[in-house]
Amino acid sequence: MKTLAERIRRELETETAKIGHCAIYEPDLQRLWPIDEVNRKQKIAQFANEFGFKLSFYKQGLCAIFERDASCPSQNS
Repeated sequence: MKTLAERIRRELETETAKIGHCAIYEPDLQRLWPIDEVNRKQKIAQFANEFGFKLSFYKQGLCAIFERDASCPSQNS
């Protein structure tokens, strides 16, 4: 999970800085959360919250889109 969080953080700071979000697609999501996992969306949202992001979009089988959490001081610097 830390590796994925670092990837999202890095992409938000570099490649996706202009658009303000980072998309993680299904193959990468399935490494941590199997597609048939109960409460999957909530678990992904909790992951985002724990690492200072917010889950702004989720479509099972497609992707999850993360943004910086404006309420998290470490993300505002």
